[in-house]
Amino acid sequence: MVANPSLHKDLNWFTPLPPARNGIADYAYMLLEELRQIRSCVVYCDDVLATAPAGIEIRDQAQAFRFLSPDSPILHQIGNNGGHVFVLEALRRHAGVVSLHDLCLLYLYELCSPRLESIMAGMLSQNPALGDVFGRQWKENRLKTQANYVLFDMVGEILSLADGIVVHSHYALNKLRATYGTNATSKIAVIPHFAPSLKYTSRLDARRRLGLPADETIVLTSGFATRAKRFDWLIDALEVLLQRGIPFRWIHAGEERPAEFPLREILERHPLLRQVSTITGYVSESDLDAYIVAADIVVNLRFPSVGESSGTLARAFSAGRCCIVNDTAAYTEIPREAAVHIPIFDTVPALIRAMEALLRDTALRALFGERAQHYARNALSLRTVARQYSDVVDAVHRPRPMRATPSPRRSPKGQPSSRATVARVEIDKAAQLDASELRRRISGIDGAFEAILWFDSADDVARYSLDAPGLLQGAFGPHVTIETVRFLPRPSGRNWSSDRADGSDAVGLSILGRAHGWRP
Repeated sequence: MVANPSLHKDLNWFTPLPPARNGIADYAYMLLEELRQIRSCVVYCDDVLATAPAGIEIRDQAQAFRFLSPDSPILHQIGNNGGHVFVLEALRRHAGVVSLHDLCLLYLYELCSPRLESIMAGMLSQNPALGDVFGRQWKENRLKTQANYVLFDMVGEILSLADGIVVHSHYALNKLRATYGTNATSKIAVIPHFAPSLKYTSRLDARRRLGLPADETIVLTSGFATRAKRFDWLIDALEVLLQRGIPFRWIHAGEERPAEFPLREILERHPLLRQVSTITGYVSESDLDAYIVAADIVVNLRFPSVGESSGTLARAFSAGRCCIVNDTAAYTEIPREAAVHIPIFDTVPALIRAMEALLRDTALRALFGERAQHYARNALSLRTVARQYSDVVDAVHRPRPMRATPSPRRSPKGQPSSRATVARVEIDKAAQLDASELRRRISGIDGAFEAILWFDSADDVARYSLDAPGLLQGAFGPHVTIETVRFLPRPSGRNWSSDRADGSDAVGLSILGRAHGWRP
């Protein structure tokens, strides 16, 4: 079927594509393959040699301005990794619809922000009180914890810039609504993660391709081995099952992230389980499909979850495999008859009970698999999802001005190059104010600024600095870069409330810097 260009304008995509080792790249490829049956598509990518479905043109994303006009429909695929830096930058220039695959983008912003202060501004924008505390710890003490990724999702800019947003679960919608309010999230549509057709359908064929025994019971996990996938729970449960004499082979089809969760190292502490475990390392999409089809049970634990959806899980549903998930976040929306839900409290005992029943009962596994496949073929149909994407793009599409994101120019000395654009704030009798009051008076500054704090004398500056250590750090938020601090003489002709008896003159403390505001 050929798309009818008279019904739809060409849809312009900004997305990574294979061979990028990025699940969203694979998602985009499969969605493109179906969506091109509905409308013509063009992809702008940072890899012009990437792989796209037949008939899809790939263009250099840096040259997009040559082709796009204010009325061009645009779809951005954005996730929380380095493969999406160019997509975020394209959103800033061209707007469009965003398919938001992750509800926390802090890591993406760490990769694409030239200065830490711009990230601080985003943290302050989301939560002024916590943003100030955690921002100062990060900036001044180089202390960043996992709490940063829970408290500061950095999605505000996406909500502001996008014409429309697609998320993959109602949990994701409700989480963003609770954080940003109803108005900010009014343009969000929920489209579930589709269940793709797999290249393999026969378990025996898949096992022959992978060199796996036909008679083993295989438990499968996949993807990057991260802490959130709760391998600690799974390892404890599998160890108990082995001790009970229940045979199986555990295969992890994916890469390790030893700095986050050293899976091989931990398995060495469990020699019994290590003997029946395989860690494949990175696998191609074709091999991942084969491992899913070859498996008897697919385990997809996740806690804490930030609302992500799992491509592996969708494939497992499509293959009709029995799946185990945690009963949390978006996974609670999966029908109870389509997957086994494990609570996030007392998880290991519940996981042991569920896996023992499933490993001992082939018919029970088959029943869950049949219901999972029915769910995939109906609610998660790729054709239905592609149509929903096209409808969302058409519903929100409207002509819009093109955006530019110029970087601020600097003079050789590091000061803002255009004095005409520098905000100026003067505060008299600064020695009578504490840091919080100073901060209140200079709040609202955005961009380049000069703040002048007037003191009765240089001695007063010295005394104030000793009495209020960390004056500048306290007066300015963590989103501010202080570039130059200098003394100014008392200007002639200015009225002062009093002169000092010893003849010393008032002095100003001039602070030149830049407040890195959160992008509108």
